[in-house]
Amino acid sequence: MSGGIQQYLATATLPAGVATPVDIAINGAQNWTLVVRNTGATNAVTALTLAVSPLGTLFEAASSITTGIPLAASTSLAAIVGSNEPCSTARLTLTSTSGTTVSIEGVGR
Repeated sequence: MSGGIQQYLATATLPAGVATPVDIAINGAQNWTLVVRNTGATNAVTALTLAVSPLGTLFEAASSITTGIPLAASTSLAAIVGSNEPCSTARLTLTSTSGTTVSIEGVGR
């Protein structure tokens, strides 16, 4: 894409009761936005944490995202925004008590 804009897309299946990490390659963007959508038909995403890595190896301590959680089936979470936060990899760890599927997309510069 032109202007140094990068796009990110990932999907994941969340088994019932298992915290599932999903790494998104942000590729060094300093300003980035991620949107999480619960693509499942019935079950909610019941927990979500975010940890950022500047080089993709060591991650900061994970912070809980609580606004919008539980995330009902077929809905999206408000955007997760990194502003002036250089990032190589964003690690989202998602849990669904009963299991579901998610799609994560974003953009960065």
